[in-house]
Amino acid sequence: MQIHRMRKTVLAALIAEMLVPMTVLAQSAQGNTETAAGENAATVVVTGIRASLSSSLNTKRMQEGVVDAVSAEDAGKFPDTNIAESLQRVTGVQIQRNNGEGRYISVRGLGPEFNNVLVNGRTLTSDTGGREFSFDLLSSDLISKVLVYKTSQPFLPEGGIGSTVDVQTARPLSGKTGHSSVVNVSHSYDDNSKEHTPNLAGMYTFVNAARNFGVTGSVSYTDRASKQNKAVTDAWQLRDVQIINGDLNSRGLTTADVTTKRLYMPQSFGFQVEDESRKRLVGNLTVQYNPSPDWKLSADALYSRLDQRNNVIAFSDWLNPVQVGVQYDSNNQVTSLLRPGSNFYANNPAIVGEGLPLTEANSNDMIVKGGDRLSETKAFGLNSKWNLAPDWKLEGDISTSRTTSQTPDQWIVAGMVPRNGDVLTFGSAPTVTFGDNIADPTAVRAHAVSNGEVSNFDKLHEGRLALSWSREAGPFRGIDTGLAYSQRQVGRQEYEADSWNAFSGYHVALPASLFTVTPMDDFFGSGGQVPKAFLRFDPYEYMAYLNQPSLLGQSNDPALYSDPTKYPNGPMGINYAAPASMWRVKEKVASIFFDSKWEGERWSANAGVRVVHVKSRSTGFSRELLSAVKSPNDTTYILNWGPRVAKSVDNSYNSYLPSANIKFDLTKDMLLRLAASKTETRPTLSQMGVDNWYGGRYGDVQTGGGNPFLNPMKSKNLDLSWEWYLSKTNYVSGALFYKKVSDFLETQLVDMRIPQYDEVVHDSRVRNGQKGKIKGAEIAAQYAFDDGMPWLRGFGVAANYTYVDASAERAGQAADLVCGYPGLSKQSYNASVFYEQGNFQARVSYNWRNHFSIDCGGGSTQPRNRAAYGQTDASLRYNLTPTIAIYADAINVSNQNAREYANNEGQFLMLEDVGRRVNVGVRVAF
Repeated sequence: MQIHRMRKTVLAALIAEMLVPMTVLAQSAQGNTETAAGENAATVVVTGIRASLSSSLNTKRMQEGVVDAVSAEDAGKFPDTNIAESLQRVTGVQIQRNNGEGRYISVRGLGPEFNNVLVNGRTLTSDTGGREFSFDLLSSDLISKVLVYKTSQPFLPEGGIGSTVDVQTARPLSGKTGHSSVVNVSHSYDDNSKEHTPNLAGMYTFVNAARNFGVTGSVSYTDRASKQNKAVTDAWQLRDVQIINGDLNSRGLTTADVTTKRLYMPQSFGFQVEDESRKRLVGNLTVQYNPSPDWKLSADALYSRLDQRNNVIAFSDWLNPVQVGVQYDSNNQVTSLLRPGSNFYANNPAIVGEGLPLTEANSNDMIVKGGDRLSETKAFGLNSKWNLAPDWKLEGDISTSRTTSQTPDQWIVAGMVPRNGDVLTFGSAPTVTFGDNIADPTAVRAHAVSNGEVSNFDKLHEGRLALSWSREAGPFRGIDTGLAYSQRQVGRQEYEADSWNAFSGYHVALPASLFTVTPMDDFFGSGGQVPKAFLRFDPYEYMAYLNQPSLLGQSNDPALYSDPTKYPNGPMGINYAAPASMWRVKEKVASIFFDSKWEGERWSANAGVRVVHVKSRSTGFSRELLSAVKSPNDTTYILNWGPRVAKSVDNSYNSYLPSANIKFDLTKDMLLRLAASKTETRPTLSQMGVDNWYGGRYGDVQTGGGNPFLNPMKSKNLDLSWEWYLSKTNYVSGALFYKKVSDFLETQLVDMRIPQYDEVVHDSRVRNGQKGKIKGAEIAAQYAFDDGMPWLRGFGVAANYTYVDASAERAGQAADLVCGYPGLSKQSYNASVFYEQGNFQARVSYNWRNHFSIDCGGGSTQPRNRAAYGQTDASLRYNLTPTIAIYADAINVSNQNAREYANNEGQFLMLEDVGRRVNVGVRVAF
């Protein structure tokens, strides 16, 4: 009944929207996908590595455009434990990991937000607040096939400049009749956390003897306990640095011994430990019923719940712009410094003089960062296909999905004012030698507290109709046309306590009982000088201690923070009775497509256009910043807020997206494809909010927020692909692609003046602007040594290489600022060696990608880049019987670490140690 009401609502909105001039129509992704690949591929019996590769290759060959695929070896037996980790084997696909697990994909150099991801041809909402799809929300046990469309076609929904990815779950009527089940039980071990956790998946399928009714139900539970060790520099800044000419033992220095130099200066350096627990429950139900040979119905339901708990503690040297013995290179980049403590200033009292901003001492900070993630997704869909006549087919599809997530937003700092100085060096592997014991619980003092709670939601309703007419008239083969309408709303609600400056400044001593001495792993090799222990603390116990009325008299403004009318729960407590800051973005999209089909002797083609009309409205309630006053105890600002005010901004635009694909049969087994298209990626809805935030310190004030006036990024594309199919399993291919992009969407940092501050403000938010070109080449090969080489029988190899050359034009970009397209690696390659003989299977895979830009403003005023990274994974499987198999998977066998840097590798930002992961299990089919 609920689906029926939703269907009427969506279709009514669709009809109303189509009456407006300039409106547009839409997709037939699921129908075309199933026609082009799913129904054909369903006849392939998939039982092993070769059969999986053969099924994927058959899908690739049958497509009109350039498409790659990954297929399950059998029901509930996807090649990897994570969908994204399987996709990284596809030519041109690279992944981004979250705590060692694949979460996002980039295709042909374009990041996650530029790739349109569908589930069974439908858009699925996300917990990211954006359009980028988080693959860790789905279990690979539920997936039968993933298709990666690299060239556009009119039936595909718009949004994927990089690619369109369709994740397909199991369809019961594609299998055998009767009852069948699969149970998969495994045990995971994380090398860093030393934790053992269970995983369980099951799938049941029933198909009646008449093969007109089928049900598939599946459930998957994944439990993972991991630990990540990190070395971290928060940011690099170009700023005036006061250099005290001496060393840590100097005495009697004066202001005459101080010089000023504008340098690239790190803001901090230290270490971070993240203990994570991740529990994921995913369920899927599909019912298929064919009332007649000419009418097919299917219904899908999907549920996903991810409960991720993060215990994150960081400890670091905070670096103010006054340091001793600063050394720097020819690029004016700091390479080493001596960070003075209180003993140094006691020995040099005259150096604290007029003009030296020593209002804040150097500090050793301990920071708790709230990173929990509780996400829940529900999705429902109904599809109907009718053969109206021998030449006419009609398809209707309606669906809805909703994702909600909740997370604490915390940045809670305690610290020490060191007595002795520290020695720091900077480069690709920074080091720090602490002069004091950073694991001394009696030396800790109170500092800044940011305490909040964030809730996000993403809800979507969509519907589409597609009509297909087949007709042979010379080379003409028919027309596909269709329309679609969707309504999507993304929102964020945030409660926060105004507690940042209540105790900032390290002037309030804390009891040692709040802190626990904790050993630290030595993970940084020769760099870092990782200390043997550090201090942990519970953020809620820490805030409760500071929130006592007896302590508020020691705050920075006792009268303010003791006022119960302004802080009914104390400055540390969240006042849920007060209005929350919130924003919402509602988007309505109507589209129409027209696609013509053509075929001649040894060639086939399609050509058409997709037209899109988009309307959006951004609304929100946020507090207005009235003024910013310098704090008396440190270099932060005390912010004076006004009442919350409502804002609303409307935006709309039309898009015309033509595309054409042509395929030539050069020989019986050799194809040549040509494609031309115009594509777009709409801005992420979370980027279009009306919110603003303010932060930073003296000399580095930072602001940011949403931008409701964003336009879609556009691209004109040309593709050429050559494919030689040597057998059902073996092939060689090469491809060239070219993209001319405009209105590129990325984070840009703009310096400006606003009345609340008496200095320049660095405003960082997503803007349109960049344009440029992306061109590249792909080479792929797959070969199983089954014939001609008896001594290699059972072995096989698969490899691919992608090269991307990109140029970007950014207005006002500094000559020394090195920043590429976000997510683009110039080179990447994958290589796998597998062995399959009898009941035994084995595979070793290596995946490597060049460095890439995360964003152009992620390191404060500098870019944020991820260094080149390669990872080895391996898997073993043995079939004890035809229905029982045991297996083992090892992830990151070589224990590789990820690194990030700013403008160059000497501007170190992060090293992440995620460790190895092993999964051992048994799979039973009956």
